[in-house]
Amino acid sequence: MDNNVDFGDGVLDEAKADVNNRAKGLVKIAIDAVFDYLEGKVKDLPEIIKQLRNNPETEQKIAALWSEQLSEEGFVPKRYNGLPDNLLISNFRQDGYLDGLYAGYVLAMMALADNDASKDIILATRDYIRRNLIGHHYDDRDEFIGQYKDEKYSWIDKT
Repeated sequence: MDNNVDFGDGVLDEAKADVNNRAKGLVKIAIDAVFDYLEGKVKDLPEIIKQLRNNPETEQKIAALWSEQLSEEGFVPKRYNGLPDNLLISNFRQDGYLDGLYAGYVLAMMALADNDASKDIILATRDYIRRNLIGHHYDDRDEFIGQYKDEKYSWIDKT
């Protein structure tokens, strides 16, 4: 059994799980606050409010309103305006994934240049990475990770 733990293993998965849990919590808090306010103001309708509160359709509508409000306040990009929470979170994940791919690309290019790799190697590496920067979804990231863990590349982290 290999007891080696590589730097960063599981960090992204843990971060995404934490973001999801916290985002769900924020939406739930917002929904609870709205309905708590309404319950306090409209004492004659507590049963209707309880029914609305437990209605998934109502929860989605409020989540969409929440996303619109976040967009208006500048907390999320305008293009995410009105998205339900599942799509909002999915878009955040994709943005983060693409930002990470780009940061990795930049670091790879800098490392090659700083270690005096030949221009041919740098340009070949650049072209190889660039074609993988666009068109990949974060759900498909295991495609890269699986290849990297293959015997052909596994020596890199073991050396």
